Amino acid sequence: MAEPLPKKLQGELEKYQQLQKDLSKSVSARQKLEAQLTENNIVKEELELLDSTNTIFKLIGPVLVRQDMDEAKATVSKRLDYIGAEM
Repeated sequence: MAEPLPKKLQGELEKYQQLQKDLSKSVSARQKLEAQLTENNIVKEELELLDSTNTIFKLIGPVLVRQDMDEAKATVSKRLDYIGAEM
């Protein structure tokens, strides 16, 4: 049977495993932010195609609520700034 690893080696192995977990969490968070960034960029492009006669609705829970064009653009812009800062 294998002998137990020396304490120093065991400690280093635990540090390595923790670093792997941290890296995995960071990669997952980065992927989520990139997906949100892409989605918000698409929304921004679509809003730019609209004029003042179009009606915009925002989904809040199960309800669509009318939203002002300028407010919608400002919200998307703020989200893009936040996501950029997080990345």
